[in-house]
Amino acid sequence: MNVGTRPLKNLSEVIVIGGGLAGLAAARHMARLGRLVTLFEGSGLYGGLTATLGHVDGLPFPGTFAGQDLAIPLLEDARKVGVRVIEWSVDKVENGDRLTVTDGAGDVHRPEAVIVASGASLRQLGVPGEEQLLGRGVSRCATCDGGFYKGKDVAVIGAGDGAVHEALTLVPLARTVYLVARSPLSAKREYADRIAGKDNVRFVWESEVTAILGDQSVTGLALRDVNTGAESRIEVSGVFPFIGVEPVSGFLPEALRTPTGHVAAGADTATADPRIFAAGAVRAGYGGTVIEAMAEGVRAAESVARLLAGKF
Repeated sequence: MNVGTRPLKNLSEVIVIGGGLAGLAAARHMARLGRLVTLFEGSGLYGGLTATLGHVDGLPFPGTFAGQDLAIPLLEDARKVGVRVIEWSVDKVENGDRLTVTDGAGDVHRPEAVIVASGASLRQLGVPGEEQLLGRGVSRCATCDGGFYKGKDVAVIGAGDGAVHEALTLVPLARTVYLVARSPLSAKREYADRIAGKDNVRFVWESEVTAILGDQSVTGLALRDVNTGAESRIEVSGVFPFIGVEPVSGFLPEALRTPTGHVAAGADTATADPRIFAAGAVRAGYGGTVIEAMAEGVRAAESVARLLAGKF
């Protein structure tokens, strides 16, 4: 008989995929409910896309907070209450008779339940120069990289909240901020009013990027008028594409994903597989605010707790 070598409980009783605000809230709450929780975050960017914001809007309490002001305390507290944090991505979730999660190191975990909180990633332009010049003038975080462009000309691509927020972050730093948009601004009224009053913002309407120019670093953009097809160029040192996001869900069984790649889950965060739950930006129907992300994380943990209470 082998005595004392087998753990009393599954160390990955509950796996949370994603270290954004929804995932951190879910993992922390799950551990506080007494479950053994493992959280996977492959990018190292705790807080997800919110962590790249210098100022988070819409919080129901006073004060000014950057994204990391919210994420880091959540991460630290999650660790304090026993969450095991593994800095690997998840390659595959299989939902056969027994759930299996394969991480980026090739290790296989067999949890009782999974909370998918993998969030969303910024959609790429898909034009020449974008990948080659990433980190050499192409950036996806004005809060992180804006200081490199002090006194220089930059371009932000997009018309939504994310694009205008990036542009507003760059306004105090850059000499000129070009806002390149295929269509009228779709950003919230507050953002639109603020950007309209900035003297160093130049709007390039009804235009799309056809290439990001440069060899060792960004030197400009090639543009095309979406109505006439006329081509033009602008000289910039930095490019910040913010044309929307897409859910990070390719590791899940196709049956759990919608045609857009979101995870189909109800308001209680439960999916078609009663052992798998989804919270935050990866979930179809997510409202889009920071508070909703954290609330959904807590709701997913409560749903998992009810599931496990009925099993053991």
